[in-house]
Amino acid sequence: MKTLMTIVCTTLMMSTIITNSEASSTEGINGVLITKFGTPTYKQTLHYRKMYEKKPFPDAKIYYYDNGVYKIISQGENHYGLYVISGSFEDQTYTVRYISLPSEDWGHKTAFHQLTFINEDKKDNGVFIQNAITDTGEAIEQQNGTFAIEKNIVKNPIKKKWRK
Repeated sequence: MKTLMTIVCTTLMMSTIITNSEASSTEGINGVLITKFGTPTYKQTLHYRKMYEKKPFPDAKIYYYDNGVYKIISQGENHYGLYVISGSFEDQTYTVRYISLPSEDWGHKTAFHQLTFINEDKKDNGVFIQNAITDTGEAIEQQNGTFAIEKNIVKNPIKKKWRK
């Protein structure tokens, strides 16, 4: 399972690096990796019906950027990561795969999440199913809930903190 996560993580990072090579959104300076936010695209507000018992936070917001960077905030989470999407946010069904960057939220390690979204008639809300794997290879029991999607107008989410 850990090998699978390593392959997925490598694939996600390679996708992001290739996608961002023209935008120069990632660079290394004095041994520090710096990733810049791309252009804001979408913001999703999630409401979990079934939650992970170690993270019982029913609501979350995800801010997406066109270079594959995201930020998620909730009552107990505040971290960044990389994502790739299969389909597009406008499709009736699409899947987003996330690798969180090491943060306090995940014990200073990474985690892999895959969310499949199913838009309802209006295409600005629907339901989702979430699968996740921790850095130890533990598969987290499937979660699900509802979501709403709107345009992301936050250019730099660093100061964004949880507010319902």
